[in-house]
Amino acid sequence: MTRRLTIMAGAGALVPEVISRAKAAGDAVQVLPLVDRSDLGLSETFGAADMPGLISRITAFGSTHMTMVGGIYISNTDREAMRRLAGVAGTGPVGDATLFRLVTEELFAMPGVTVIGPETIAPEIIAGRGLLAGPAAPPFLLPVMEFALRISRAIGALEIGQAVVVAPERVIAVEDIAGTDDLLARVARYRSQSVGMNTSLILAKALMPHQTRRVDRPAIGPTTVRNAALAGIAAIVVEAGGAIVVDRAGVAAAALETGISVVGLEIDAA
Repeated sequence: MTRRLTIMAGAGALVPEVISRAKAAGDAVQVLPLVDRSDLGLSETFGAADMPGLISRITAFGSTHMTMVGGIYISNTDREAMRRLAGVAGTGPVGDATLFRLVTEELFAMPGVTVIGPETIAPEIIAGRGLLAGPAAPPFLLPVMEFALRISRAIGALEIGQAVVVAPERVIAVEDIAGTDDLLARVARYRSQSVGMNTSLILAKALMPHQTRRVDRPAIGPTTVRNAALAGIAAIVVEAGGAIVVDRAGVAAAALETGISVVGLEIDAA
């Protein structure tokens, strides 16, 4: 039986890759963009809080499976609407990850629809353990990478972001609402201003501790590697089994070109 797959599309290059793979596998595909994806020929955009509209379209399509792919930016307007929808308006601060989880509970509980991660469609995107691309990292950087992943998990617990840049002896910068590219741009600016960083830097990305693995996994791609090079990053470490590598061939080429080591490491669930 043909799978009827709804793809809720965020930003990034993984979206067209998953669409292509799903169609090649024989799936009937419906794409509902949560951000502007006019680059894919899609003219409509659903707000992050428009769960009734999404449910209506998914029901009309007769979806048997559903996945979310790509990054999602929640505007202040969406955030207030999501707080009302989740019943937390006026109850104090709620992180975006928790808010999104509360709002999507009804969506994920739709009868007859199985929620899957994009790795179910393209399993090779999940980062494995060990060297993923580029030259082998010097042994002295291994404990720094482990430290970086722990810090990444810690800021995730506070719902700040999924990425961090560290030096062997301290944290340099953490990801915020502006995302990983902005984080790397800040680090590049710090370097240009000679803010005491004449040392090896590590970029780390890990899942938030409470985060479902079906939505918004941390991801890297060729652009991440090239931006990391501009920031003076020596190695990129991602959570093995948790993070996504978009365009593996492109990442391999960028890592070879820049000399950056890309490594997957496991991290304790705690």
